[in-house]
Amino acid sequence: MPRPAPFRSWDTVARASRGSPGRRRGATPAVLGILVVVTAALTVVWFATAPTAAPHPPPPAAGLACAAEPGTPQRDVDPHDSPEHAWKHVPGEEVTVYFATAGLPQRFADMVATGARLWSVSPCIEAHAVESCPAGSNCTTVRVKERSKDRDTDGETSSDDQGGVRLSSRITLYTALLDKESDNGALATIVHEMGHALGLVHRMQPGTVMNATTDDHTDPTPDETDYENLRAIYG
Repeated sequence: MPRPAPFRSWDTVARASRGSPGRRRGATPAVLGILVVVTAALTVVWFATAPTAAPHPPPPAAGLACAAEPGTPQRDVDPHDSPEHAWKHVPGEEVTVYFATAGLPQRFADMVATGARLWSVSPCIEAHAVESCPAGSNCTTVRVKERSKDRDTDGETSSDDQGGVRLSSRITLYTALLDKESDNGALATIVHEMGHALGLVHRMQPGTVMNATTDDHTDPTPDETDYENLRAIYG
């Protein structure tokens, strides 16, 4: 996956303008005492009645069935991307895919485990990060190399497919670039490549984890469209 040139964003803090101070009358001690009591009472009332923060809603795919109408197209796909294929599956049933992490640096092995949890939110996918894949399973091997041939890619996915069915796949992580990225950026790359291994192609919308380009600011969490596209593939 190509990486964009680094950039820096600047935050501007708006400050309220201040006018000339007006003349103030001094308050007597009695008045000050009353104000303190009233302020304290109002504070107690506010804390007693203020609404508590609502928990974050579950991901859109949570609790939904792995189902889609026959012929449902994937959304927001990049028409110029190479096609991907699905693992062998029974339509509408959850498919299990293993990601073998033996030999990975611990930093990347942990990120593969996080990616497996994120993709398993889909009702169509049960992803597992393991040392080695069980015999005969849907297996993606994750490995590391220093650099890609074009020296501008931090990760890529290849696969063995036959008759439109995925037999196995490999994710290669390139440490020369990933080691310089933030944890957020590296996780986005790994989740992106795991999405390819599951059969997803690139998205058009910038900033999404399946867009062709990710960076340190990309949200590594798949969004509703990613989960819907998995339902279109496996439902």
